[in-house]
Amino acid sequence: MFNLWHVAYEVSRYTDYAFYQYDQGRDVIWMRNSKKNALMCLHGRNLPEEGQEDEMQYLADVHYRLSQNMDVALIESFHFTETPYTSKHKVNGGKIVLKGIRGAEALVGNPFYRIDLAHKKPKEPAYYQKRLMSRHPFEKFMHQFSPMTYLLICINLIVFLFNLSAIHFTDSYRFTQMLALNHYNVIEGNLYRLLSSSFLHSTVDHFLFNIFALYILGKFTESIFGSWRLLIAYIATGITSSLFSIMFITEGISLGASGAIYGLLAILIVHLLIHGRISAKLLFQIAVVFIVVSVFTQFISNVNHYAHIGGLVFGALLGVLYHPGKLKLRWLAAALVSFILLIILSWFMAYQHHSSQPLDTLAMEHIEAGEYEEALGVLNESIRTNSETAKTYHALGLIAEYAGDMDQARQFHEQSYAMNPNDEWAMRHRLLQLRKERRYDEMDQILSGVNIEKIEDPQLKAMAEAYDADE
Repeated sequence: MFNLWHVAYEVSRYTDYAFYQYDQGRDVIWMRNSKKNALMCLHGRNLPEEGQEDEMQYLADVHYRLSQNMDVALIESFHFTETPYTSKHKVNGGKIVLKGIRGAEALVGNPFYRIDLAHKKPKEPAYYQKRLMSRHPFEKFMHQFSPMTYLLICINLIVFLFNLSAIHFTDSYRFTQMLALNHYNVIEGNLYRLLSSSFLHSTVDHFLFNIFALYILGKFTESIFGSWRLLIAYIATGITSSLFSIMFITEGISLGASGAIYGLLAILIVHLLIHGRISAKLLFQIAVVFIVVSVFTQFISNVNHYAHIGGLVFGALLGVLYHPGKLKLRWLAAALVSFILLIILSWFMAYQHHSSQPLDTLAMEHIEAGEYEEALGVLNESIRTNSETAKTYHALGLIAEYAGDMDQARQFHEQSYAMNPNDEWAMRHRLLQLRKERRYDEMDQILSGVNIEKIEDPQLKAMAEAYDADE
């Protein structure tokens, strides 16, 4: 037996049509596309040729009646028949199309729709009827086909598996270091990290938590705004939340999709506020929940809350821009200007901060803990990924000193200073070496060009202050 409710349900999954009403007497399911001001009429009974004229008149009457309360640009009525036909009729302010089709696969061109109809085992009509007629937003949006959400999840999954394989099978964090967000590399010009970090995860629990949130929020966003706007939202809030976070976090690395996910959450909250579907009380409760979760996770894991805040802020502004027909032009202009100015401010503030290459920082932490083999492994990773800096060779010099190879240590320190004479670690060691060799003129030459107020290294600052006092 033909399952009309199954067909209507699949149509609602793969198109912008949603259930409108059911005419039990005529066994007709009405679907509405509010974006196109269109109605679709699905018949469970065959329509003989001699009844087509009466059906067209009935649809004209329906169009007239419904157009008194809403815009109806198109009514399409589908009957299942062995002989396909199409009949069109214009009415005031709209068009009526009567179609006879052989099978339900002709209703939607999406190949996945046809695969579902052909191969998915159908359930009882009551199951589809209940789900189709449900007004609950979770039921309404979660069942819709969301290709962009699935694509984003697949990209995250592929990147995660590559990274997990590199970590566990080759004992290398090269892939992580290549894609992760860090202040030093972004300021040095690796701007791709602002986005690539939004697809990168290092642990299973981190990945699963973010992907579950992306699945829920992504499907909601895509169902409301469409596939391309979801992609734009994910990329835009992923980049801007990363940029926002490096204003505050200058050392270490950050990774994960949570900045973009918080951006999607903000877009949905703005959507609900604009449409009057969320109260101030509920909004306050949501805020309290996220604050509590953020505070709790701070004690159990290293969470980049600044990326979350950035995602919420930029997501809210983007949410305003996603409603051009609902808000006045001044609100849209204010949101756009704020979005751009906040990006400029974030970059300007991030550029003012000083930072170190993350691998160098990690290597120095190992050296200070006496873990020289671990430090050497990190430094070799830095060289393999072409990420070496003056600090890299300074750290290699310290390891060589520990090993007793003073000639090699001297070469590393000279290479460090030659690579970047302004690096504080390299400068400090160079001054100590010159003082040891009593080459005071060269020390004076170096210290005369140093701005004491901008020195961060305490030992180098003490040397510069002592030099300044002697002068």
